[in-house]
Amino acid sequence: MPGPPDDNAAARRPHLFLDVDGVLNPYAWHGPQDDAFADFARHLARGFSLLLSREMGGRLARLPVDICWATTWADTVDEDVAPHAGLPRGLPVAARPPAHLAERVTNWKLVQVRALVEREGRPFAWLDDDALDWPGPDGATPREWAAHLEVPSFLLAPSPERGLALSELGRLERWLSSLSVSAR
Repeated sequence: MPGPPDDNAAARRPHLFLDVDGVLNPYAWHGPQDDAFADFARHLARGFSLLLSREMGGRLARLPVDICWATTWADTVDEDVAPHAGLPRGLPVAARPPAHLAERVTNWKLVQVRALVEREGRPFAWLDDDALDWPGPDGATPREWAAHLEVPSFLLAPSPERGLALSELGRLERWLSSLSVSAR
């Protein structure tokens, strides 16, 4: 059982746990559309075609958060994703795929994110297209787990076909703003 959250946690910036595929990299981009970033560009990485928006990454990078990766791209995100998505290199990785295939049958992202959140007790946002409704080892999904936390959380699952929408990023920005107001 984790200890009580750090008393200084409220004074620290929230974490933003960020997935790549389905969030930064939409699966079915069909050109400019309402409520979407308009500057997606194709990049080839390790045999995969990624569509990334520097405008989206730039807005995420300007948020008052500590961005942490939670993605299968964890080992190559600095070279294959960050520079093409307008995000800085060197961001920490909060969740990476386990080395053993047997450990991947559960929500490995939840296991790793949960450990960090429970250790630090900081507010957090988590953007992931599919992991938020996938049960962890105890049967609870990330949404169910976060609903019982004492720290504020914002979990958002963008449509993987479209990726993170402008309106969804606006909701995240408003949630972060509400944390500042409540801390005064």
